[in-house]
Amino acid sequence: QAKARDMWQNPLLPPHLVFQAALLGAAVLLPIASVMGNDIILLLWMLTITSFIHLLMVWGEVSLTHPTAHARLAIWEMVKGRYKNDFWMGTILSLVGALLPLLAVLGVMNISIGVGAAPFALIGLMLFENAYVQAAQSVPIA
Repeated sequence: QAKARDMWQNPLLPPHLVFQAALLGAAVLLPIASVMGNDIILLLWMLTITSFIHLLMVWGEVSLTHPTAHARLAIWEMVKGRYKNDFWMGTILSLVGALLPLLAVLGVMNISIGVGAAPFALIGLMLFENAYVQAAQSVPIA
């Protein structure tokens, strides 16, 4: 089905999925490691870095010129159309999920605030993915 959806033919998609997997792993392990009393600095850095890379990939996805009208329409649906609320809320929550752990690692905030960023990152990624998939499928194939 991905071959039929022009928006998913972006060369950024495979590396974006890799960074999303790392983001999800860090966000899921962070609260568990915190409760177990493990050192969580590496996971905080991983959540920060992968969240920022995710946001850069999102920016690349929406700012690149797409070769087909279908892909351009799908991007419009995601950013300004029917799925804009999920897209923008997901982007904002992903930014929160990147900044809070960074501030915790830098000592500006308590480490527990950084751990509390994990749900923001997870929900932000879920909302972005919902907008991404729904927008691509909302455009007629033919």
